[in-house]
Amino acid sequence: MTAQPPNPELQEALLELQQYLSDSVPPLVVADSVELLMKYPPQALIPTIRGWMAAQYRGASGSSVPLSDYLFHALKKIHMMGEFRLVPREALEAYLGQLKQVVLALCPDEDRAMLLENLARLGETSAGASPVQTIFRQAPTEGGPRATASAAAGAMAPRGDTAAASAEALRRFSVLLERLESQGVLGSGAAPAGSPAGKPLESEALAYAARASHSNKELEHYLAKLKDMGLEAGTDNLFRALAQSLPGWVLPGAAGAASPLAGMESGALGAMRRIITEAEDPAEGGRRFQEMVKAGIERFNEGSLPQAVSMLELADRLVSEKKVDRGSAEVVRRRLGESLDPEQLKKVAEAPEQHTLLRSLLRFFTTLTPEGLLEELKREQKRDRRRLILLLLEVHGTPTRTAAFEQLSHTIGPATGEEEWFFRRNLLYLLRRIPRDQTSPPAGMEADILLQYAQLGYPLLVVKEAIAALGQLKDEKTETALIQLMADLEGMLAKPGEAPYEAKDLRILLDRVAATMARMPSQRVRRVLIEHAGRRQTYLGDTMARLSDLGTQNLSDDAGTVELLLGVIKENLPFKLLGVTLRQNDAHLVHAVEALASTPLTVVRRALEDLAARVAGQDAGKAAARVLAGFEKPASSEAAYPAEGAAALQGDLELFGLPGLLQTLAESAASGSLSLREPKGGDVFAVVTLREGKLVECQRGHLRGEDAFYQLLERPSPGQFAFVKETVAARPDVTPREILPLTLEAMRRYDEFQEAAALVPDSLVLERTDIKPTPHAGEKDGAFLKALWGRVCEGATPLDCEQAIASDSYRIRRALVHWVEQGALKSQTAPLPAGEPASGPEKPSPA
Repeated sequence: MTAQPPNPELQEALLELQQYLSDSVPPLVVADSVELLMKYPPQALIPTIRGWMAAQYRGASGSSVPLSDYLFHALKKIHMMGEFRLVPREALEAYLGQLKQVVLALCPDEDRAMLLENLARLGETSAGASPVQTIFRQAPTEGGPRATASAAAGAMAPRGDTAAASAEALRRFSVLLERLESQGVLGSGAAPAGSPAGKPLESEALAYAARASHSNKELEHYLAKLKDMGLEAGTDNLFRALAQSLPGWVLPGAAGAASPLAGMESGALGAMRRIITEAEDPAEGGRRFQEMVKAGIERFNEGSLPQAVSMLELADRLVSEKKVDRGSAEVVRRRLGESLDPEQLKKVAEAPEQHTLLRSLLRFFTTLTPEGLLEELKREQKRDRRRLILLLLEVHGTPTRTAAFEQLSHTIGPATGEEEWFFRRNLLYLLRRIPRDQTSPPAGMEADILLQYAQLGYPLLVVKEAIAALGQLKDEKTETALIQLMADLEGMLAKPGEAPYEAKDLRILLDRVAATMARMPSQRVRRVLIEHAGRRQTYLGDTMARLSDLGTQNLSDDAGTVELLLGVIKENLPFKLLGVTLRQNDAHLVHAVEALASTPLTVVRRALEDLAARVAGQDAGKAAARVLAGFEKPASSEAAYPAEGAAALQGDLELFGLPGLLQTLAESAASGSLSLREPKGGDVFAVVTLREGKLVECQRGHLRGEDAFYQLLERPSPGQFAFVKETVAARPDVTPREILPLTLEAMRRYDEFQEAAALVPDSLVLERTDIKPTPHAGEKDGAFLKALWGRVCEGATPLDCEQAIASDSYRIRRALVHWVEQGALKSQTAPLPAGEPASGPEKPSPA
């Protein structure tokens, strides 16, 4: 052919091929064009190849790159399309057979034999794409010269980082596809041997495709290859696969606090962002956004709260950055909250240590904000659902209290119905359950509102909740109101026929008022309560029992109240009359003793010791002994800061998150040791030593130092942590390391380890080939590589290697993946006899 056919489609394909030869575009982008060119005679490519070579000459005068190397590079790049499974291999091999003959005509005579021999070897190895600013060079023929420098000049144009990364990712994807085919698990949903964490290999392939793609077009090509192999590869499955590969922690800053780690979206989160933001149109982006939120909800329903929170935090950022249509996002926020499993919500809400993460999840959904939940509470008829709503409202904390107080401030009308009264009773309950803080209205203002609902004559449940809520207020107005309420109730019980409630309900209210008064720090209120206890009229109920709640307070600073209570004990002690010991009311003694349970004064101890001796075996004597034993236990609030040797901070690793925990200790310049323990009080598996917030030492199993630190985040383990504050002496042989850079590097390694583990999983058995291994470009430790190569050649799995070699999982897996990509290692195709190594006796180590 002397001219290209006047076909616009062909012209576009040839232009893309030229860009591909210059590494301006990744292989995925040009796959369709190469498949189209294969339908035309090979001569159609020659003008394009010749023009590409001419551009190289003009761009690099004086270079010694021969023409035959450019020709080899061009055919090698086309051949790689088959290696990467982007075009049918058999058809490409047939096409290349014809193209080689045409290309040989362009080669100088002195280099033609060498080019022919190297082209014949194209299918023998699986060497990858050329590194940045290099060209695929030919190996000289045996005994023959290298290509002559005089045959050409110029160098190949440097390619961008994206193109290089795309080529590497595509090469790895090809390895993964070979595993999919060889293990025969596509579409079965089964997890093959060696699949990490028991995940189906399909899930690993989907997650890898999403993480490795750098554009929407690349992602579509990856998914198309997976679909051709029978795998369901919709974006909804992508989000599910990526969700499962997220770490079991939430980075600090997820709840709104400033942090240098907040908002990091590498690995799976970064892939989720790309899938959504690079959608072809806003409607498609909105659909993908909804799929991601649904995948996050699924993770929560399956018990993975940190993973769900990470995804919803990302969703929230995408909305704030206007990366998705706000209308579509609002529909998702409003409707999908009902998909959260109520039982799982209840389970998490009942664990106070999980409230921080749960709040972050709830805030994303419009119906689960304090305003949305209060609106639902108002109309909800089912009791179980109301209980869950109240529990979730408590999780929100201060925002709920503020909203509840605002609604309680609305005037009660004369025609207030039963539903409204019941709703306000729940608001009062929330006000009681959620502690006041600095944002709460002044105590006097809050007392005014609560006292409106404590009016005798209002519905009994409302009055009870209002009285209990008053217990949070310690102002004089509340004290006076409670004293008056007690007097009013005593008066009503004296004349029950004129009361708005039955006598038993009045006594219930009196119990509630007395319990609230007992928790007030006022001496005046305490004396009124003791006077009430001394009346002992039957119609008032068990007045002495109402003293017991005084035992929740330390009365050491109130000598008058202590004296009155000791007087009650003295009055009820057994005494002798005419030589006969007469018992007083033993129950009254028990209540008086319980009232002093938190007052470890010497005079109290002596009185209780005497009582325990005098009435040993009786209820009052047993109660006195219990209180005395309680005095010997150290109070939890003895010191604001724990002494050295005591755990200053402890909790659940999964809930707190190791990166956030380390960052907190670093920012507080803490010194001491952080112990990580297996779940349910198991053994300590790691210890991190800090000095003034910097890493001094770390040990994780057989690893020490930075390798151990990286391993903690590369392979996170569930469990508990405890930080013990102690002095850590400076060591001349150790330079303390900043935590933040180490954490960032460890998190980068976590992301890359996830990809490497998909290609070379934990229990995969590898065997060597005839290809000589070379070291990974980033690995300089020859002793490490030699030890690793030796273990693999003996049949050790990647997990075996991690347990035997003193290096973190990422470094080991990175080297293994490199050798698999290079072709020096391959999956073992058949089981070997016991004791026989995975390869022959010779075990050459990498250079």
